[in-house]
Order: sequence, then C-alpha cells, then structure tokens
Amino acid sequence: SFIVSTILFLLVNGGLTIDCPNSPSQWCKSNEIAQACDVIEQCKTYVWKVHEDDNRVHLSIYYETLCPDCRQFITTQVWNAYQSIPDIVNITFVPYGNARELYRPETKLYQFYCQHGAEECYGNLIHTCVLNFYPKSEQHIPFIYCMESTDGDTETVATQCAQKSSIDYDQITACTHSRLGNQLQHEYAVQTDSLQPPHQYVPWITINGEHTDDMEKQAEKDLIGLICKSYKGPNPPAQCK
Repeated sequence: SFIVSTILFLLVNGGLTIDCPNSPSQWCKSNEIAQACDVIEQCKTYVWKVHEDDNRVHLSIYYETLCPDCRQFITTQVWNAYQSIPDIVNITFVPYGNARELYRPETKLYQFYCQHGAEECYGNLIHTCVLNFYPKSEQHIPFIYCMESTDGDTETVATQCAQKSSIDYDQITACTHSRLGNQLQHEYAVQTDSLQPPHQYVPWITINGEHTDDMEKQAEKDLIGLICKSYKGPNPPAQCK
C-alpha cells in the first residue's frame, strides 16, 4: 500500500519537490527522500532503528558491590549515561571484581572470597541473579543503582530495592542459594579473569571490548562524552552535540 501512496504522492506533487526514487532501496537514504516517498515511519522503524542498534557502543563494567569507587561510578556516571543516551549504548554489568574463587570437589560448588568480605560476595551474587532473571537494562539498572546508592545491611537494602524496582525477591533469594547462582557467579569469574589486559583495579571498564588507562580516566570524569566520542552511528543524540 505504501508503494501506491508513493506513486500518488509523485503524481500529486508533479515532481516539483524532491522526487521519490524508483528503487525502494533508495527510499531511506535521507530524511528528505523518505518524506518525498511518504515512508518516514517505515524508514525509522525498519532501517534507521536497526542501523542505530548495530552502531551501539558496548560498555562493560567490571565491579564489586561494596567497592566505594564502583558505587560512586555506577550511581553518577553510569546512571547519568543510562538516563541521557540509552539509545546509543549497551551497558553490561559484571559483578565480580577483585574476588577469587576456589572449587570444592566435595560440594561440587565454587567458594568465593571477596575484597570486602562475605557481605560483598553475597551482594555480588544478588546482582548476578538479578542480571540473569531480569536481562533488560530497564529492569536491572534501577535495581543496581538503588543498591549501590544505599548504605546498610546487604539483605535489607536488596529487599527494599527489589520492591522499588518490581523485582521478585523470592526468586532472587532462591537463586542465590542454588547451584544456578553459584554457576552464574563462576561464569562472571571466568569472564573477569580472562580480561585482556588483565584488570588491575575496579571499576574496570571496556568500550567495545577494549580498555586503556586513558579511557578509564575519561569514563570516570565524563562517561557520556566518552560514549558519544565512541559512537559511529549516523544520528548522534542531542546530548552528544
């Protein structure tokens, strides 16, 4: 039907404005052409949006839940970026940081040792389970932000934050006490320990899989600026200009 409307558009306009090209492959080349062909909405949904997704910047944050620098970074830089430029960035959280793991053959489970003690290991595990059951950014980022910006007993804070962000905390608790939770945390351990270059501190960030000290400094000062600079897509958001 939009081919018919395109032809009508051309007849009515007598070709005085920009003509709509014969070949549909040209219709989404620019805003003006899409308008001339009366396919703006289709271009937005099926062509431009897809390209935007392909061009997204991949930001990964390797952190641990009770590290003061991680909390500061997540509740300011990451939270601001998530709220201002969500369309050009994919944010991945890896809650493990400077922890170590030891496999226990007798239980067939991993035991974790964390920089800020058992409480932090528990916090990491809670985040791990939330990321597993709530994989979309809009589901888990408000929860992570809430936990990282609230002081207090890990269990109490997690329960309150789950309520605020519509997360089923019973499901999360069950996961933290299960083999599944243990296995998921082990996978984050492997991911963190196989970083190249190996991480030396937390938070440790990568942009499109790469890390440099310079990038880290920029991220901690102006993450939005760094993401905008790394974005190669055709339509940078207003915040990047």
